[in-house]
Amino acid sequence: MESKAKTNPKNGLNAKRSCIISAGEILTDGAMIELVSGSSGLDKPRLLLWNGRNATVGTRVQHGAHTYEVPDLAPSLCRATRLPPHCTDYGSAHDFFVAVTDLFNLHLNLPKWASSLLACFSIGTWLADRLPSVPTLVISGPDEELGVDALRLLSCICRHPLMLAEVTPGGFRSLPTQMSFTLLLDQQELKPNMQRLLRASKYRGLHLPGNRGSLVDLYGPKAILCGNDAAADTLGGGVIHISVTPSQLQSSALDEQILVEIANKFQPRFLMYRLKNSEKVREARVDVSGFTFATRQLARTLAMCFPEDSELAREAVQLLRPQDQEVRAQRSRDVNCAIIEILWADVHGRKQRGVKVDELAKDVNALLRSRGEIFEYSAEEIGWKLKSLNIQRHSDRSGRQVLLERETSQNVHRLVRAFDLPCSQRAEANCPDCNQTKTALAK
Repeated sequence: MESKAKTNPKNGLNAKRSCIISAGEILTDGAMIELVSGSSGLDKPRLLLWNGRNATVGTRVQHGAHTYEVPDLAPSLCRATRLPPHCTDYGSAHDFFVAVTDLFNLHLNLPKWASSLLACFSIGTWLADRLPSVPTLVISGPDEELGVDALRLLSCICRHPLMLAEVTPGGFRSLPTQMSFTLLLDQQELKPNMQRLLRASKYRGLHLPGNRGSLVDLYGPKAILCGNDAAADTLGGGVIHISVTPSQLQSSALDEQILVEIANKFQPRFLMYRLKNSEKVREARVDVSGFTFATRQLARTLAMCFPEDSELAREAVQLLRPQDQEVRAQRSRDVNCAIIEILWADVHGRKQRGVKVDELAKDVNALLRSRGEIFEYSAEEIGWKLKSLNIQRHSDRSGRQVLLERETSQNVHRLVRAFDLPCSQRAEANCPDCNQTKTALAK
């Protein structure tokens, strides 16, 4: 946003009206400014001013003491980004959600759960600036061409969509941030530097260093097409993950004419959804306590996208259940979790003063084997894991061991809460640390 002053001839030569260059914002009195397409769809974009009841459209709009003007955007950027020509009624939130879900089912032949999650992501892009963390979507599958079809369809309905391929960290930082893009990335290989940037840009307020002492804010929704399922894990928890196969995702006649028709039908309805719901977005009263920690924030975010319909918010959250179950299955084979579970049993058993690291390694490997893990950890590797978990080891004549004392118990109970393990739901009798855990979970 850029501000400058202009003379207002009605008030004399010295009177100034503030002129602000804007690509869209929510003003302090609740009025909203949004970018819309030019009259021909190819001209310079215009601004739409929404006062809560009516919309005014022009190359510049006035509100209070300010005049707002469209930024100068590169013609190639204007051509690459779809904008709504106007706003129009979307009906009820439920009917609108069903219509968007059907769109993905019709053109991509996806199952209902996947189509519904894509609908959730699409709606979330229009409210991203009102959410505590931004929705991130990962689409994986063996056929890149079919995955690109999914990105094309998303480009018709997401807010300020921009399709890019094989983005580098430097290219990512150079994007014009005032546009608040929804990035649709064909990124078949996610290298570590890009992984870190994508994770950081999920959260509001995390700026990145730019050129010449500047700061870059890359917060915004992203859909990432990757070649394999592992990409979802590299981005950390809390992403919507949809795995598609050729038998599910059939190449359809998504030519440019059909894409334009879809955009012209849905973009104005999405814009009205944003205009009417942005000020209503708040923490939804949906119970997400049954989800793992990694999924819980994503569930809250999805629920907040439906402020008009609490039942729809609950249904959207339930779409994450299968994904959360997979997270639980993966966590059950995590060596850190296995160590904590074994020590949890040991500190409550109190049958011995301490547990030797080599004996702990045997118990951990046995537990992991029972859950389908084939890799075995040495006592030395378990020792390093204990160090990273901040669990103290002590040496005596028999070797290294973990003393089952109060400090260890407190650390284990803290880790049980941090890793959100099932044993956190059980309170052992006469254990003061269990009582503290129960109290903390109740808050």
